[in-house]
Amino acid sequence: MAFRWKHLGSVVISAVGVLAASGCGDGQIDEETPTEATADELRSDPLVETEMRPIAQPAGMPKPWDQPDSTGWFGERGKCGPTAVANALLLYWIDVSPEEADRAGVHWAIGTMGRQIERYLDEYHPELDCSLEHPQDGAAFLRSEIASGHPVMVWFNTAGGWSSHWVTAVGVVGKGADEDVIVMSWGRYYAIKMSKLVAAWRNVYGIRHPSVVCNERTQLLRP
Repeated sequence: MAFRWKHLGSVVISAVGVLAASGCGDGQIDEETPTEATADELRSDPLVETEMRPIAQPAGMPKPWDQPDSTGWFGERGKCGPTAVANALLLYWIDVSPEEADRAGVHWAIGTMGRQIERYLDEYHPELDCSLEHPQDGAAFLRSEIASGHPVMVWFNTAGGWSSHWVTAVGVVGKGADEDVIVMSWGRYYAIKMSKLVAAWRNVYGIRHPSVVCNERTQLLRP
């Protein structure tokens, strides 16, 4: 079940919200979502799968969790949200599987929303001091948080209907056009061009740079 644009101009969102089903569909209308938005304000440029480039596991870093298969009648219960949480917890030597995080509440009717991730981490891992954030400058936020030893769970648009995906960002390397963000996803590590990731993350269902950051420093993230 995929939704496509009917109009390229102004888009008015109904009260029932935007729903999406995909491999890790995550459609939602948040209380911060405007009721009227242009196409780009509602959903910025999506990332295509080939723009996530597999890389070798960095030295000293844990192996990321494999992402469980989606569930539900239409595969609408994607598991990238609980997998991103499980991967973030690995960085603090906390062993929680994606399935365990899912059962504990890291999910919505369709995919996962940032506030469910924040609520779970507040309840089960308050010592990590994790919070839902909407930075104005996504690139500067990632550079600063990761340099401070704080993993960032990032939610961005992906190509194909209204699909989206959560990853755990753990590194920033390179400069300028060659700057990459290193992320954990699908059981391994990937590099994504900073410019591409920020573009896909800029507006997700009308939400500006949705992300969850843990403010407890982990020694595994070295600047």
